[in-house]
Amino acid sequence: MGGVKALTWLALLVGALTVAACGNRAPATPPTAAEILNKPYTAAVQDAHFSLVAHVVSGNIAFDATGDGVLVVKPQQAMKFTMMTTFSGQVLKFETIIIGGKEYALSPDNPRWIVTSSSSSSNPSSLFKGSNATYVGEETVPQGRAWHVKAKDAQGNPFDAWVRETDGYPLKYASMMTQGSTFVATFDRFNTGQTIVAPPTSDIQP
Repeated sequence: MGGVKALTWLALLVGALTVAACGNRAPATPPTAAEILNKPYTAAVQDAHFSLVAHVVSGNIAFDATGDGVLVVKPQQAMKFTMMTTFSGQVLKFETIIIGGKEYALSPDNPRWIVTSSSSSSNPSSLFKGSNATYVGEETVPQGRAWHVKAKDAQGNPFDAWVRETDGYPLKYASMMTQGSTFVATFDRFNTGQTIVAPPTSDIQP
């Protein structure tokens, strides 16, 4: 019986050492910074809702704004968001829709949408794409463990991106424009069936 007990304890000891060895295994090497930035476009994400915090600088006017929006990745890339701010005691609302290479903007001083060609930096297809990408490290954000990458967009503006390690979903995006405007989007809901369409022609300023 003593031999059997000794063998049992030996087996338990080997099992414990094996578990400990697995627990101390070095973490896998992360993807490159460029690969991380491309993951939101190859992941299973169809659409993503985000909350928005912005500091907007336009000429000699600067204001803070908050809001939310939706990024649609598939089948057609598009984005829409709303920003609210208080200026001189008055609540102002700004709306933007970006789809099909065009940017539609609705502001308090104009009751109709103004349409322009979307810049490469505002185009949803380039939101997480950039040059001079560098890997910062791993960070824990409210939606999970994420890779953090710094890069520059097509206009040379710096931005930071956080991409979830488990599925490649976008979790956070923060950019800074040359004139001092900042834009921080935090993604919190995914694949809820969101769709985005351009405003009706009758609502667009000629």
